[in-house]
Amino acid sequence: MLRRMRNTTGFTLVEILIVVVMLAILFAIAVPIYVRYVAQARAAEAQEAISSIWAASKVFNAQTGTWPTRVEQLRQLQFDEALRRKWTFTITVGGRGINTISAISTGMMAGGAGKQVTFTTETAEWRGYGTDTY
Repeated sequence: MLRRMRNTTGFTLVEILIVVVMLAILFAIAVPIYVRYVAQARAAEAQEAISSIWAASKVFNAQTGTWPTRVEQLRQLQFDEALRRKWTFTITVGGRGINTISAISTGMMAGGAGKQVTFTTETAEWRGYGTDTY
């Protein structure tokens, strides 16, 4: 009986540990990349809406000679209910017009509440959640 057990093949503990370590290294590399990808995908929705707000604001300025201070002033701009539940949009007006347009996530967004995406109109830079500059 003892002789039969010695001839059986299988994996040694060292081989199993090597595989576990290799998997841990792969997960350590892949998980942060995946998390960043998901954040960028979620922020893309807000960035698209902010781009629409910026375009509608320029039309509003051309028609009225003033810049909007609230998104509600842009009557031609209609967001679907799902987007309005996930994001709250604000416009910051300064000396020469709109300085920034921001979106702050609500609790309805899968990434959680309080995530902010900001577009600076003067430099056309995106900052915050889902961008390279958190």
